[in-house]
Amino acid sequence: MEKSKYSTKSETERVFSVFDTFQKDAVNTLATSTDATTTSVEPVLTMSCLGQLGRFGNQLFQYAFLRICAEKSGSRVECPSWIGQTLFGHQDAPISQRLPPAIECLDVGESLFDIIPEFIPYLENIADAKSYRVGSEALEHGITNVDIWGFFQFHTRLLAPYKEYFRSLFQPVSELKSPLEDGLNILRSKGKTIVGIHIRRGDYITEPQVGFTLAFPAKWYCEWLDGIWNELDNPVLFLCSDDLDSILPEFKKFSPVIWRDLEVKLPESMQDLNIEFYIDFFILSNCEVVCISNSNFSFIACMLNERGRIFVRPHWDFSTKFTVFDPWKSEPLLWLGDKKTKFFKSFFDILYVTYVTQGITAMFKCIFIYLPKSKLKGWGIRVYLAYKIQGIIGVFKTCFYTLGWRSMWK
Repeated sequence: MEKSKYSTKSETERVFSVFDTFQKDAVNTLATSTDATTTSVEPVLTMSCLGQLGRFGNQLFQYAFLRICAEKSGSRVECPSWIGQTLFGHQDAPISQRLPPAIECLDVGESLFDIIPEFIPYLENIADAKSYRVGSEALEHGITNVDIWGFFQFHTRLLAPYKEYFRSLFQPVSELKSPLEDGLNILRSKGKTIVGIHIRRGDYITEPQVGFTLAFPAKWYCEWLDGIWNELDNPVLFLCSDDLDSILPEFKKFSPVIWRDLEVKLPESMQDLNIEFYIDFFILSNCEVVCISNSNFSFIACMLNERGRIFVRPHWDFSTKFTVFDPWKSEPLLWLGDKKTKFFKSFFDILYVTYVTQGITAMFKCIFIYLPKSKLKGWGIRVYLAYKIQGIIGVFKTCFYTLGWRSMWK
């Protein structure tokens, strides 16, 4: 398994990347927007964070929100370079002006921007403008002349009215679609019912405190597969993961097919772009039965899937382990706590979830390695932002905030 096939950066590390990119872009964009020849009275909607704040699945939700809101408000879309331009042929203009930040506000629960109190003043400082908060209402009414920041993974019933438009945004370009369909035909020649399973490891193991990181053991997926295999018409298993080498042996009895078996020849122009992950994504979006991880990557593949009959996902009730879901009537991610969601797990939650799903050795590794590293990275982000906003005074404000003085960053 090529380890570079999936991104190795955790979501925390990607947050550092987006800050660095945003600060550089702010300087360049400011210089451009001061040129009177580039100023336009046409309404515009931008998304500076696209391609940096979150991985592939997050980026698709972000771009869909951007495009739907722009359609509603009649705005021109501007965004940075991102992988969707290559895969889906989008040709939106680059960002030409720095607009006030419009920051995600959830209908229920807290977002990253609420959890990290330094985040919003940092964005306001870089943009030199007061921020706005934006939520799911923008899907209906639109928004314009702001720079959108967030993940925008709303309950998909809110996206259902735009289902066809949503799907149209994420169709592979013709030179990519042809070899992908050739690979799909190879898979179909091996059986009648394609069963796709996606198992995410990576940062779901190394970032144990986040409230949606849930990594089921391969054994549980095999048990679920055992329960339905004989009921399916000539099934064939397609298996994908960011840790294939370690899980493949456990599925041996099902003779799994993986992306390398499909002999997909990527276009020459894309061969150096590390987009092999998209082979998995495309196949998942064409399976009759799909069992995913608690991950946007495979969830959004189900949203694009027009062949699927059964969609199954892990959930937080370990007595039943898996649950059937409708991709267009569900939360994209299942957070611990159900209706009273937890952005961060408690220490007890971390111990319990890790022990049940990964065993006692992994639990101790989590306590003494992954959890301390995760907390240090989180602190690093906050201190970095605080320093960028107000220097050493900002760092002290963050320390006092952590000690309970919540008014420090209000």
